[in-house]
Amino acid sequence: MSDTSEAAVKKLRQDSPTIDAVCRLIETVADPGDAALAHDFAEIFLSKATPAFLESRSTDALAHMALGAYRFLKSAKPSQVDVQVVNPEMENEGWYAPVTVVRTNIRERPFVVDTIREYLHSRDYPIENNIYPVLHVERDEDGSVTEVRPSRQGELRESLVHCEIPRVSDPEVMVDIEREVRRHLEDVTKATDDFDAMIDAVNNAVAELADLARDLEYRRPELEEIQAFLRWLRDGSFVFLGYRGYDIVEGETGRVIKVEDGSGLGLLRSEDRSTYAAPVRIEDLSDGMRELAQDGPLLIISKTNAESTVHRRARMDYIGIKKLDASGAVAGEHRFLGLFTSQAFSEPAQNIPILRQKLKYILERFDVREGSHDFKEILTIFNSMPKEEVFLASGDEVEADVRTVLTSYNTDGVRVTMRPDRLRRGAAVMVILPKERFSGDVRKEIERELVSAFHGEVLNYHLALGAGDQARLHFYIGPQEDGLRIPVIADLEASLREMIRSWEDRVRNGLERVRPADEARRLARIYGEAFSPEYRAATE
Repeated sequence: MSDTSEAAVKKLRQDSPTIDAVCRLIETVADPGDAALAHDFAEIFLSKATPAFLESRSTDALAHMALGAYRFLKSAKPSQVDVQVVNPEMENEGWYAPVTVVRTNIRERPFVVDTIREYLHSRDYPIENNIYPVLHVERDEDGSVTEVRPSRQGELRESLVHCEIPRVSDPEVMVDIEREVRRHLEDVTKATDDFDAMIDAVNNAVAELADLARDLEYRRPELEEIQAFLRWLRDGSFVFLGYRGYDIVEGETGRVIKVEDGSGLGLLRSEDRSTYAAPVRIEDLSDGMRELAQDGPLLIISKTNAESTVHRRARMDYIGIKKLDASGAVAGEHRFLGLFTSQAFSEPAQNIPILRQKLKYILERFDVREGSHDFKEILTIFNSMPKEEVFLASGDEVEADVRTVLTSYNTDGVRVTMRPDRLRRGAAVMVILPKERFSGDVRKEIERELVSAFHGEVLNYHLALGAGDQARLHFYIGPQEDGLRIPVIADLEASLREMIRSWEDRVRNGLERVRPADEARRLARIYGEAFSPEYRAATE
């Protein structure tokens, strides 16, 4: 958010008769002891409103609205998260609009506005108006406001949000909104307050890997690539939301996993909420988790089951890096939670650590020469795949998907591939169909079929319109409460093939039952489109 200089605010007031009139009115309606501060606050507050918003409200309504926001600021404590959800006339604020107001105040930090917006949208509350000045607020020892002025970079700043949503009449719902907005902003506070410590944790993991690369010569290329990946995350490709360390040690009854004391940061601060708050014997883990903990890959990139409460609403990404001792045995894990950034999604995959290694492996498997037609096709396909899924998949799994795409060029069939997540938290599904058959309605039908077949829910969707008249749809399916059902892929392909069949396809299929295939295709081309849309709509 850009700073608002005092000169800019003054000029805006001079250029806006509405703001000037509101500020003069506030001087007369505010408590005498607050008039000057309320005036200064309103000047900054209204400078952040749109001209259309200012024109839509009377001077009196704007004055009382700004005064209500100022009184909220006065009562707020910047050391904590303050939230208020009100219907203005019910609180005798002196103004009315058919809206419910959500007000928040917090020390200025990233993700405040988008976190509030994402939560409200998740509850189907569109934001009708939003005003969010960043203020320099002087307070005395008791927390009382003594000065309000526009903020400048480097100052201790407060971010006040005035957000209007459609009227909420149920008091219990209003209490729930207030509680949840506060919870989300408290998570913002945890993640941003611990950001530097999480970056330190990344740097410590990089340093550990450097030491291991010197000790374990045979694993040096793998360790150096993971170091590069962690630096790539650190340098703008990942929003770090939580960190926790885990140790594998010898206990009284054998080897156990436990939380590294004092390691919890951000959303993972509360170590007592961890499954491993008390040591858990390796032998007591499920077969899959035990294998993953002891013998799985050094780097694990996966999805959590939990949605992020910070920044944007999506399942969080999980980055796990195994701790190794000097002999190469697994000694624990560094675990980071967060979200890949837009910078990460926009960067070519061949430039990204880990992904570039998978691409190199695939190109070697295909035995293609750089610059050749096949090389360019593979590179295009690889870059068009959703990066999150390519991170989750092994090199062999990505290679299989690339081969499926290549062999499906210029065909009119339907292909489906499915890859369960190694942590059994969902499945990646790729659907390939003719581009001419793709539409928004078709996508929704396919989604409904996948939800039914997997007995799950679609968590992510990605569309790639590739070469060879091909549309490629990537879905990530998460489980419902009773787990994910894995359908027979051939049956799923048959269902989707039937789903996208056109009326002309059915004409051809009917002709093929009575005429040779080549003649049936020729006749279908002639007669398939010869009937009116009304006839085709009414007749199978």
